[in-house]
Amino acid sequence: MTTMAGEQLYLDPQRATGGGRDLAAAGKQLVSLDNSTVASIAMASQSQPWGKDDIGAAFQGQYGPLLQQFTEAFGQVAGYVESLGDAAVASVADNMGADSRSGETVIKSYRTS
Repeated sequence: MTTMAGEQLYLDPQRATGGGRDLAAAGKQLVSLDNSTVASIAMASQSQPWGKDDIGAAFQGQYGPLLQQFTEAFGQVAGYVESLGDAAVASVADNMGADSRSGETVIKSYRTS
């Protein structure tokens, strides 16, 4: 978690990393749902269980494209959520590393002065 205090940014690395890991785990669960439940629904829909008469065909005409859009979007969102969590964890590590290096640079500059 970050908060602004004056002109400084405070990062709680454990909390931010934990949040990133939780987000990545949620994304993995969404990917799993996409590969199982969403895929099962799409597969079951191919047989048009609502019928192939005029009403069933009308339903399929509306449902088919929406199902395709939903399955594509769900898969993309699942991947994005997982990637966002991984990126948050990496960002915390990068920021903590940069902060550490800048602190070392400042200390070294005072020692040589």
